[in-house]
Amino acid sequence: MAQPIYVIGHKQSDLDSIASAYAYARLLQAQGEEAIPARHGTIKPEVRFVLERYGVEPPEALEDVYLQVRDVMRRGVISIHVDQPLLEAGRLLQEHNRRAMPVIDDEGRVRGIIAIEDLAKLFFKDLDPQAVNRVPLERDNLVRVLHGRVLVEGRRKLGNRILVGAMQAATMREYLEPGCLVVLGDREDAQLAAIEAGAAALVITGDLLVSERTLAAARKHGVLVISTAYHTFTAVRLINLSMKTSEIMNRDFDSCRPEDLMSEIQPLLARHRSLPVLDDEGRLVGYLSRTDMLNARPRRIVLVDHNERAQAVDGIEEAELLAIIDHHRIADVHTSKPIMFRAEPVGCTGTIIVSLYHEAGVPISREAAGLLLAGLLYDTLILRSPTTTERDEQVAAELAEITGEDLESYGQAIFAAAASDLNERSPEALLTADFKEYTVNGLRFAIGTVETATPSVIEQRSAELLETMRQLSQERNYSVFLFMIVDIINMRCRLLIHGGEQAVATALGAPLGSDGHTIEVEGLVSRKKQLVPLLGRIRSLLQERVRS
Repeated sequence: MAQPIYVIGHKQSDLDSIASAYAYARLLQAQGEEAIPARHGTIKPEVRFVLERYGVEPPEALEDVYLQVRDVMRRGVISIHVDQPLLEAGRLLQEHNRRAMPVIDDEGRVRGIIAIEDLAKLFFKDLDPQAVNRVPLERDNLVRVLHGRVLVEGRRKLGNRILVGAMQAATMREYLEPGCLVVLGDREDAQLAAIEAGAAALVITGDLLVSERTLAAARKHGVLVISTAYHTFTAVRLINLSMKTSEIMNRDFDSCRPEDLMSEIQPLLARHRSLPVLDDEGRLVGYLSRTDMLNARPRRIVLVDHNERAQAVDGIEEAELLAIIDHHRIADVHTSKPIMFRAEPVGCTGTIIVSLYHEAGVPISREAAGLLLAGLLYDTLILRSPTTTERDEQVAAELAEITGEDLESYGQAIFAAAASDLNERSPEALLTADFKEYTVNGLRFAIGTVETATPSVIEQRSAELLETMRQLSQERNYSVFLFMIVDIINMRCRLLIHGGEQAVATALGAPLGSDGHTIEVEGLVSRKKQLVPLLGRIRSLLQERVRS
């Protein structure tokens, strides 16, 4: 069965990313694919507002797309309980063609591993002719492996000595010890001698009759009597396999977790043929073998609302990229084979998704329409942004008709939700909530954006924001860090700058503020259309300043 297709937006997924991922995954599902909408980062207030408004569950959180053990492991794994007899362990291994399997307790926690090699050791143990046959004996397991009938229940404690009564009764007494188990036929004198000498259990083979005298003596002394159809040779072999699996399992074993990366587990699988997969409580959730690793296939991914490697979730280089749907510049995501790449100059990715629905002849559900409309209104500042195209306006009208939403009131409600926690967010959370990285000829740029009807709430925190920008630039090696505080009512922007301040001011044609890190720009509202195209110019200005 093919792996599912994950549809996901950029890091710290915003409203357009999540709406597009949800809607495109639903389109793929309608076309017969197993598709899962996904997101990266925490759910922003405006996203949660829209999801709740339309009764949509949040997309699956996907912090990276590295191949994990959970993507490869086998579920429904065979295992055996610590108290089950070795006979059943061996049969399970044989029936399922396995060399090893986990041994679990009542809570499903793995206590050890039983392997074919462990069973093989039993046949070479204590071959010295003077050795005494000893096996940890357990009443229920004896009855199970022998398919026995219990003729008398015992009270004596079972030990670990096994004796075959193939000798005179007088001679047998010399070998008997309290608690031992005696395997014998229908010789009444031997049976009575064993009972009197302290045996805890008798196994009568071949379904032979047991006299009432023997049964009465067994009842009197509390000796367990089991009758089995097996003959002596087979019965002794089975008794040897009646011990609990826990008696010979390997208690020192390696394991892995579902969230472990396959790349990190490979060295362990080089030393072991297989590994149990355990959850945080030590419970068995799967099994991983070398064959599973060889058959592993990378995660299948569709990227929406970005095509820049720095903006993609970690591990994208290990994934199988199937498609990209975006409305930004073409950047640097590379693929090993041709894919579906849809990039168009529109206000948001959702506008392209609507076109894909039309082309496929699939109707747009009200839920998908509600999310797509929200992403469109948010990305285009309620159709006021210079990125807004005629197609965006047409799509907005179409989606409004499906949902019954008023464009202006719906858009204002979304932006109000987005501003609901601005005061509570940390400086780093504000800076990176809608955040993208760009590399221009080796120079690293970072641009964060917040769009709000109440910019003063954020502007009064400029000092702490600039300090955090400085720290992040140092940690992540950004040459220039820009933060756009966009006033969606007055269509203006206050731009905070760390690094290359004068170059940015020159490129924008606006003077720096008195603090040397701020520019006020009328009409600057779009990162994609108005600021990103200037990055090459800013880099050139920085180089000129270095040369001079």
